[in-house]
Amino acid sequence: MYTDKLWKKMLLAARVLAVTLLALLLATACAPKNEIQSADGQALIEQGNAYMTCLKASDLECAYELMCPSAQHLLDDAQRMAGGVVNLASAVKTYAPKISAWTFDQANFSTRDGTTIGSLEGEVVYMDGERGKVKLEFEKDGETWKARSSGMEP
Repeated sequence: MYTDKLWKKMLLAARVLAVTLLALLLATACAPKNEIQSADGQALIEQGNAYMTCLKASDLECAYELMCPSAQHLLDDAQRMAGGVVNLASAVKTYAPKISAWTFDQANFSTRDGTTIGSLEGEVVYMDGERGKVKLEFEKDGETWKARSSGMEP
């Protein structure tokens, strides 16, 4: 009887170990490869730095030039909707987060609906010293990466 309980405990431990190892293998296999050092990763960082420089300066026109057509269209729609009520460029200068610095440590690539997408993730430092995360998404437009979306969080 004592041996029977011992075997059951050993089998349970073996199952837990097997499930844990399988989960680790699947997580590693499904995790996107960090392409930050690749040629495309470096090109993406160059565009990411240019885009973040525009945001740091609260320069909406500069950022607009680095956006893909669909993002430009969304911004154009927002400006039309704001009409004479709000000057969007002025609102960005006044209310956008004040960025001090940023770094990117993760670059990943995928294809969605035939479009090559590149994403950058990293850290942003605000003027008040607070730190947060930054994520930029780009799409390939010919040979150039164009900003598709951006997000910063504390």
